[in-house]
Amino acid sequence: MTEEFESHQESPDTIADAVAAVALIAVFVATCIFWIASQGA
Repeated sequence: MTEEFESHQESPDTIADAVAAVALIAVFVATCIFWIASQGA
């Protein structure tokens, strides 16, 4: 178990990928909420 954690150290690229993924998900969720709200109007 410890070998897996040691080999998986977070690099700047990994952090950037994580931030990009979270941003894309946030935009997608916001778009869905906006679309659902506009449908109800």
